[in-house]
Amino acid sequence: MPLVVRRVKVTDLPVLETLERETVKRFPSRTRWIDTFRTMLETALSEEPEGLLVADYDGRAIGVAVARLAGDHPLTGQKLGRVLMLSVAPGWRTQGIGERLLKEAEAYLRSRGCKVVAFTLPSDEGAEGELFKQAGFKVSAWELEKG
Repeated sequence: MPLVVRRVKVTDLPVLETLERETVKRFPSRTRWIDTFRTMLETALSEEPEGLLVADYDGRAIGVAVARLAGDHPLTGQKLGRVLMLSVAPGWRTQGIGERLLKEAEAYLRSRGCKVVAFTLPSDEGAEGELFKQAGFKVSAWELEKG
């Protein structure tokens, strides 16, 4: 059965959380990420469920993307959409799943009138940023933090 990108089902949520727990093991500094992930999914389900996309292979959820409308861009005034997160199960990386999810998330945002699509990439992602660069995303700002 081919890969399908579809809207999330409530039954996907525990599977997606398990997949994200596996992913977050690579990033020991993300101590609160699972709580943030869970909140993000719950908020998307209640406010904009059509932007909560699941990569499904043969009935199994193997990836997720959350795309949300974000109002007007603070600098240009154009309608802004954000891909809040994109995650693929460890065993399925490098097989085009992330690219497909990103393409579908962007298409959803464009269909809602977004002229600009943004994604904030944590600095510990490293090579993961290549997916976005290959899709035409460019660095537009730096977010600096001090603990």
